Amino acid sequence: MGTPRRRDEKNGYCEESGFILTEFRLTDMIPRLMQTPPLPEKIHPWRIAAENGVLNGTLALAALPRLAATLDDTDGRVAIALTTGIDGQGFRFIQGVLRTEVALACQRCLGSLRLALDVTVSLGLVRDEAEINRLPEDYEPLLIPEGGSLAVVDLVEDELLLALPQIPRHDDVRECAAPNEIRPPEPALDVERRQPFAVLASLLPDSKRSH
Repeated sequence: MGTPRRRDEKNGYCEESGFILTEFRLTDMIPRLMQTPPLPEKIHPWRIAAENGVLNGTLALAALPRLAATLDDTDGRVAIALTTGIDGQGFRFIQGVLRTEVALACQRCLGSLRLALDVTVSLGLVRDEAEINRLPEDYEPLLIPEGGSLAVVDLVEDELLLALPQIPRHDDVRECAAPNEIRPPEPALDVERRQPFAVLASLLPDSKRSH
C-alpha cells in the first residue's frame, strides 16, 4: 500500500500534503473562515487537486438537507478547512477538517443531545474500483471520473453523516432523567391472589372455620 506518510500528532502535520492542523475552538475558527471568499457550489476534484486548491469557509446546517433531516434543529454552521494536492506517490487527495455542533434526539430519553463534531477528512481520488485497491490506507476512496464535478454540499454532508453516531445517547444516563419525571403507579396487589384460600374459607360453615 506504499510507505506510510509521516504525521506529527501534536501539530497534525502530514508530510505528503504539508497540511497542518492545529488545535483551536470552533468559535475561533468560524469568524476567520467567514472573512474568506464564499465556497463554490461545485468543484472539479481532479483539477483542483492538481492546482493545490483550498476550500475554506462555512455552510449553514440548514443548507445540508440530508443531515438536517436527522437533527433536532438546524441552527448553526459547519466550519470547513480543506486542502487538496498530489502526494509523493502521485495520488490526488482532499484533506482537512470539518467542525460543527449538532442537536440530536437521544435514543434513551428522546431529549435533546448536543454533540460536537470534529471530523478529519482524508479522501483519495480514484477513477474506478480497480484503483481503490492501490489506494494507501490513509485515504478513504472518493470515486469520481476524471473531469467529473462534485457539489461541495454533498462532499461536506457525506462526511458529517458518516461521523454521526448510529444510536445517539447521552454519555451520562443521569442526563436523561427529566426533573419532573412521572413514574407509572405501582400495580395494586390482588387481595385474592395474596390470600388464595380466603374465598374458600368464606364458603365453609362457621364450625369448620373455627377449627
